[in-house]
Parts: sequence; structure tokens; C-alpha cells
Amino acid sequence: MSSNLTCYPAALRSLLLGLSGLLFSFAVLHRTPAEQVKSYYDDHLKRLHAALTHFQQRTYQADTTALRVEFAACRREYKHLEFAVEYYYPHAAGRINGAALPETEPGEPGEVIQPSGFQVLEEIVFAAPDTRANRDLIHQEIDNLLFQVQQLERQAPHLAFSDAEVFDALRLNLYRLAAKGVSGFDSPAAHASLPEAAVTLQATREVVGLFDAPAALTTHLRRCEAAVATSGQDFNSFDRARFFVRYFNPALAALREAQQQRQIPFLATRRAVRADAASFFVADAFDPGFFAPADAAAPTPAVLALGEALFQEPILSGRGGRSCASCHVPTQAYADGLRVNRSLLAEAELERNTPTLLNAALQPDQFYDSRVHFLEDQVHAVVSSKAEMGGQLSEAPALLRRKGAYPKLFAQAFTTEREPVTERNIRRAVAAYVRSLVRLNSRFDQFLRGDTAVLSSREILGFNLFMGKAQCGTCHYLPLFNGTVPPLYDKTESEVLGVPTSADTLHPTLDTDQGKFLLYGIAHQRHAFKTPTVRNAALTAPYMHNGAYQTLEQVLDFYNRGGGTGLGLSVPTQTLAEDKLKLSQAEQQAIIDFLKSLTDSPTAVY
Repeated sequence: MSSNLTCYPAALRSLLLGLSGLLFSFAVLHRTPAEQVKSYYDDHLKRLHAALTHFQQRTYQADTTALRVEFAACRREYKHLEFAVEYYYPHAAGRINGAALPETEPGEPGEVIQPSGFQVLEEIVFAAPDTRANRDLIHQEIDNLLFQVQQLERQAPHLAFSDAEVFDALRLNLYRLAAKGVSGFDSPAAHASLPEAAVTLQATREVVGLFDAPAALTTHLRRCEAAVATSGQDFNSFDRARFFVRYFNPALAALREAQQQRQIPFLATRRAVRADAASFFVADAFDPGFFAPADAAAPTPAVLALGEALFQEPILSGRGGRSCASCHVPTQAYADGLRVNRSLLAEAELERNTPTLLNAALQPDQFYDSRVHFLEDQVHAVVSSKAEMGGQLSEAPALLRRKGAYPKLFAQAFTTEREPVTERNIRRAVAAYVRSLVRLNSRFDQFLRGDTAVLSSREILGFNLFMGKAQCGTCHYLPLFNGTVPPLYDKTESEVLGVPTSADTLHPTLDTDQGKFLLYGIAHQRHAFKTPTVRNAALTAPYMHNGAYQTLEQVLDFYNRGGGTGLGLSVPTQTLAEDKLKLSQAEQQAIIDFLKSLTDSPTAVY
């Protein structure tokens, strides 16, 4: 419009310019909160690009200290963007700030993705020697980051935020901060988790401020910022238990209340953590059905009664005489207390330890090598295994139709089916029963829900060590304490620990089980096993995939030494840090006391 104003008289030109300015000001002032969030995103994306460019320009001129300052500035900018990048562009987020380990895509297990991004860069800047070759690597890795940022900039014009998505993304990012951020997951070399957590909380406060956030929410977020910022760089002494109960949970509750007050809907999408949950610490936050297939049986009382009966039914094993409950003993936390159980083949033993089934539903992969996704498939695999149960599910329906009350139990469970006693329904009923074995009401859970008197000071210390100095929380993610990755909990991680054949630390030998490598032949998965839950660990000895350790004390000693590599074994693919943790005996015992606080009573259902 202004380019054509010269054809108008001066007075009219002034009037038109004034109107144009007013219209522009009106448009800016009346942008929706979601549109303002988009501007916030665009602005920080530009700042990240500029910070990375400046970092790269100084790669060969600055000293090591200056390079670390440049790195910190870049990742602080990313922390302003993380809530949106992780939400809308998770693949890019993985390339920008994923773990510095090779990965495979769940749907393409044969394709290895080499690590890139901030965590790779961090290892070079903070942990590697300052050499010309490493300066070249820094320059190259910044190139990788700039490529991802440029891709985000190209897509930015097409990105539109909605109010519901913004609140959803912020909540998920706060879960990420709790489960991964304050544990040191994405800052293992720089140890900057607490300052970066403060930036995440600042960004959250700034974004909700665009929605005219209630004073209570702003206050809670400021208190969270202060709690992590005043801890400075003292990562090990940070009181995470106090932070979660006193600051973090109230902030989450205030975020939810603010969303409700503004009548912003919760997304209807189905996820592991319910979108409308006040926190992922509350009793009913997790939805076991998220991990089930589309045709899973509804967990009605009739289906669960049938599933429990079948769980204890030896007929599924044919002549093997073994039921699911033979190895997953209900009175032993659904484990069996053995190093490994016996095989049905000759005098052999099974290769791997029997895991608990408590909370087995809350993971997207089953078995130590993650070879199946659904419990229904696991039921089929175990029953059909000649070593484990030796049965044939195809033959079981005919046998069950002739036994006792089973025809009636099936008919009550599957009322719409003309012939309910089928192989498919056997799998579905047993899986539904196992899916019902969710237990998330330990003393530790009660503590996080506000009953701060239920844990001792040593148990609280143990939790803080678990999530901090001992680095346990970087693999056993809060609050499930297994390897299912927060905040979406839609994939399970496997780790290479270098587990020995026995507890002998004087003459250790590496266990020969190749783990996940046997499935796809991927080199970095040699000796890799799914990270199990440590909930109810006090009830489920022996430990590790081969039952090598009889006590939690032995397990803590193994980790404290740096895993297999720390024991002197050759484990080239070990993902566990080989550095000694330097935990004192008192600290190890405190962690064990904390683990015992994760024990549920047999009837404590979520």
C-alpha cells in the first residue's frame, strides 16, 4: 500500500499511513495466544541458528573454556524450543538432542542410525582431548545441527499451534524434565542438567504467560525455577524428592487448572499417560490399554476371571504339565525366585531369568530381547515354546471345551461370539489378566502424592542418589522405573551392561547370551537386553537377565564398578558408563532402601 502513496496529496498520505500503522498495531495486539506462541517459537529458532553459527565460527579460534560457553548458550536456546520441537518434529528432536548412541527404528530394525546432535557435540567439547581432529568433529557436528535447524525453519511457515496442543506440549515437556532432565540424561558430560532445567521452566512460564496465565501458575513455575537454579552446579546434592513434592507437582496441578479455567480442551489422543491426568505421578495416570492391540479383550470381570483361570491351567502346556503360574508365581510377585527355571527339554535349564509380570503391561515390547510387542503374542510364544511350556494353542480349545466350567467361563467372557472357546480368545483372556497386574501404589508413590511421612530420610536419600549420582534414572525412567522412554512411553530401550556369568568378581567372565543381537545381527545390540522395571525388585531376586546376582547389594556393587568393562571384561558395545560411580557403602545401602520402598502389596492396584 505504501509504495503507491506518492500519488496522493500529502495530507491524505499522512492519514493513510496513520491508518496503516493503527491496523498493524491492532493486528499485533490482537493476535491469539497460539499465534504469539508461534512468534516465540520463530524468534528462538532464529536465535538458535545464530548461536550455532557463532559457535561454528569460533571452532578453531576459541579456547576450550570459550567453546564450552558457546555450547551452553546454544543448548539453552534449544531448551526454549524443546517443548515444540519434541512435540511436532520428534525425529528432528532425536537428531538434535538424542542420546549419543546408535539406534534403530522400531519399524526398521535393520537400519542403524548413527548418533548426532548436542549430546555427541557435548562429549567432544567436555570429555574429549582438545585436538585439531576434535575441532574438526565439532565443526562437523555443528553442521549437522544447523542442517536440522534449517529444516525446521523451512517448515516453520506451515506450523500452526493450537491452544490445546500448546498446553499438551508443555505438560509433556515437564514430564520430560522430571524423568530425563534432572536425572542428567541429556547432559552426561557437561553436567548442566539443573541450569538447563531452569531454562525449560522459564520457557514454560513465558509461554503460559502468553495465555494470561493465572498468578498461581506463574508463582509455582518461578518457585520451580528457583529450586533448580539455586542448586547451581551441585548436581549430586540436588534434592529431587523435595523438588517433585514441594514445587513440581503443584506446578503441574496449576497448569491443569489454568487449562480448565480457560476452557481449553484436553486432547482426545490415546497415550500411555492420560492427557487429562493431573500428573504422571497420580494413581490412574497410565493407561494399560495404550500398550494393547486393537482387538484386545475388554478387561471385564468375566474376561479377567477366565484369564486368571487359564493363567493357572496346565492343559495349555499339553503333556508338559506346566501353567503360566508355574514360573510366574502370584505369591512371589509373579516371578519364581530361581536363577533360571528348568527347561522341558531333557535336563537343560532355560537361558534367561523369569521376570515379574507386575506392570509388564506398561511397556511396548515383551521378552528380554523385545522380540514381540503385545502380551497376546507373548502368550502364544511362551505356550508354543518347547522349552518353556511345550503346548499347542491350536489344540487347547478342544481340550478346554471338555473340562469343567470352561465353556461357561468363555461364554460369559465373550458373550457376542457363537463359539467363544478359541485359540484367539485364550490369548486375549490371559493377556487381559496380565494387563490387570498393574501396581503403582508403593510407599514411594504415596510419598509423591503428598504423604511425605511415609518414607524415611535414608529412603529419600536413596531416591536422590538413584536419580542423581548413581545415574540409575537415566535408564530406569521415572515413574515406571523401566526402560520405556518418557514422556510418550512408546518405545523401550535396551542396554549393554556387560553382565558376567556369575557374581564372582575375582575371575569374572562375560555371559555368552548375545541378547537382542540374535534377532537382527546388529553389532551395537550384542549383549543388549531390555531395561526391566525395578519396581518390586525386593521381591524378585535373583537379578539380571541370567540371574547372576542373588542380592541387591551385588547388583549395586556391579554398577558401582562400572559394569562389565569396569570388572575388566571386554565389552566394546557397552552402553553403561564404564566409570566407577564412587558410591560409598552407606550410599549403596540407601539406594537399596529406596528400591524396597517401590514394593507394592499384592492387592495394591493402581
